[in-house]
Amino acid sequence: MARITRIAAAMLLGFAGWATATPAFSTDATIPEAYDFHSLQQEMQTRKLPLLLAFRADYCGFCKQLETEYLEPMVNSGKYDSRILIRRFSMGNDHTITDFNGDTMDADEFAYRHKASLTPTLLFLNAEGEEVAERLLGYNSPDFYGAYLENAIETAHKAVSDGG
Repeated sequence: MARITRIAAAMLLGFAGWATATPAFSTDATIPEAYDFHSLQQEMQTRKLPLLLAFRADYCGFCKQLETEYLEPMVNSGKYDSRILIRRFSMGNDHTITDFNGDTMDADEFAYRHKASLTPTLLFLNAEGEEVAERLLGYNSPDFYGAYLENAIETAHKAVSDGG
């Protein structure tokens, strides 16, 4: 009986150590929300980086899954800092949006201008707000999504660094 108690105690201590040492699946760091694209344009031009803009909605489960499985780890890793800026845009928010050209509008108008009506939608934009890689619509093939995402980031980075 004492042996079983010691084994159980060791297992419990081992589990407690594992639970505290293992990072949480989703971290506290979030993807920055973008409202002022005219100001963001300055950073994009200075750093010569494209923008990955994730159109999302609070009610969208696929958006949350995409953020948790791909976008948040990308932001937190720092490995993409020299390749692309990553921001999100919440559909239906109440903020005043400033577009790349300085026009102000509501969130619905901004989404309409960028032809983003489904969530999630990822756009890859240059500093003028033009698409420089094929957009990614939805999140229905998680097995291949990473490859599609990486390919779009590479295409966008190359287009911006080549002056496109």
